Amino acid sequence: MFEKKIKDNDKKQIERSKRKGNAGAKERAVLIIKTVAIPLVLAGVVVLALYLAMQSKFEADSLKGNVLVMKEKISANTIVTKDKADDYFTTVSVELTAIPSNAYTSVSELPDKFYVENAMAKNQMVMKDDISKSDPVMDKYKSGYEVTSFATESFDFSVNGSLRHGDVVDVYAVDPTTETLMLMAENVYVDEVYDNSGNKVSDDEGVATSFTVWVTPEEVESINTAVVYGGIQMYLKTK
Repeated sequence: MFEKKIKDNDKKQIERSKRKGNAGAKERAVLIIKTVAIPLVLAGVVVLALYLAMQSKFEADSLKGNVLVMKEKISANTIVTKDKADDYFTTVSVELTAIPSNAYTSVSELPDKFYVENAMAKNQMVMKDDISKSDPVMDKYKSGYEVTSFATESFDFSVNGSLRHGDVVDVYAVDPTTETLMLMAENVYVDEVYDNSGNKVSDDEGVATSFTVWVTPEEVESINTAVVYGGIQMYLKTK
């Protein structure tokens, strides 16, 4: 009887050991699965996120295009040659919907030599009508010109005071004989302007009183006469 009870106890002990062994094996299996599966899932999530990000960037890039813009502000009537174009222009990427059909997209599209027709601001897009290979006013200087300077009266609210580099003007002076305002020269290019202190004026606040202009050989005598007459007034040309 005692021997049978021992055997029964041994069997129960063996059964418990088996159950514990099976439970331990299951726990080890679950641990192995967690150890392997979780990093794989996380890696999959990372790969998916990278793919979606790259796909989104690709789609965004496909909706962009290049456009030519100004590096810095530039005055009207500035003459630019293609070998110097990189000093004035640069290419940027923008939304395709923001690019007008008449915009330049790269420096390579520009002519070999051209005029900037209008004053332009930094980062402004360059349109086809902003530049020109010829200009009826500026082309007259191709045959040569002289640079001359003169002072005018300080009229804060006159066109004299508001003129700036790059402007094209008609020059008038008062004939002392008739005391009438006479047209002395047309379409004169203003190269530089200065205030009463001799400082170059480039902003909108200063008042210009002295000017350096380009004149053709045929205009030299007229401009000299205007200086002698005095009372010079210059009026901005509009194209």
